[in-house]
Amino acid sequence: MAKVIISPVKRFSGSVTLSDPLTFPQALAVESAIRKGQALGDEGTHLQFDNVLLPAVLACVQEWNIAGVDNPTPETFPATPRTASAELIAWLIGEVMALYKDAEELPNE
Repeated sequence: MAKVIISPVKRFSGSVTLSDPLTFPQALAVESAIRKGQALGDEGTHLQFDNVLLPAVLACVQEWNIAGVDNPTPETFPATPRTASAELIAWLIGEVMALYKDAEELPNE
């Protein structure tokens, strides 16, 4: 299965298809990124947090259809214009975290 999400960022219009549910490697990548982000603490900048979380987010993407961004990697993902890039990354993080949290909240049986 997959989840198609539509970008709310005008500069980066289009859609992204996320794995749904996340696989074990994807969920582990998200957990690792969360720990790395926490390690940055209060001294971390938004750019540093984006840089730490982006690889995990991209690991959860099945298909990328965002205008002007072809098959991004952490090395090729646009960091500027900074506001639009930050909005795009924040949106993607939120969508991936919703999938991760949903998986985390399943009752233990």
